[in-house]
Amino acid sequence: MLTIFAKLLKLLNSDQNPGHLALAVCFGLAMGLMPGFSAFLLILIVLICIFKANLTLFFLIWGLFEGVAYVFDPVLHQLGYALLTSDGLHSLWAGLIQSSFWKLTAFNNSLVMGALVSILVLWVPMYLLSYWLVKSYRNKIKTYVEKFKITQLVKGSKFYKVYQSLASE
Repeated sequence: MLTIFAKLLKLLNSDQNPGHLALAVCFGLAMGLMPGFSAFLLILIVLICIFKANLTLFFLIWGLFEGVAYVFDPVLHQLGYALLTSDGLHSLWAGLIQSSFWKLTAFNNSLVMGALVSILVLWVPMYLLSYWLVKSYRNKIKTYVEKFKITQLVKGSKFYKVYQSLASE
């Protein structure tokens, strides 16, 4: 647990582009919410590699959103079911199911559809929030926190030694 927290602090304190960190959060959100195995997951993996999202943060957020998805599965199912059984969208779904690609995406699964819509709705706000949080931490919080006595005590602890060992890697 200390190692994970130390790696997160290392990322926040690094010179890595905040946009790459925000993308890692968004990709972690997407992988965590998307159930099972489908072509959507393969597409996400390819996009992670193309956009150079930070893998450490991606895996951390993915694990976090796996837990969130477990709690919200009933809501995602209801959302997907409502979309898939909507009379106005019936012709769209009938047309898509004729294509082999769309069959591989498992879009006709209510949980996959609910997760996909949730990901599309949450992507931009999550990116903007993550970007803002990283920038705010680096500009305001980091220097403020370093002034506290507790911070100086932590620097003498085992946690800080783990953090320093990761920083030198």
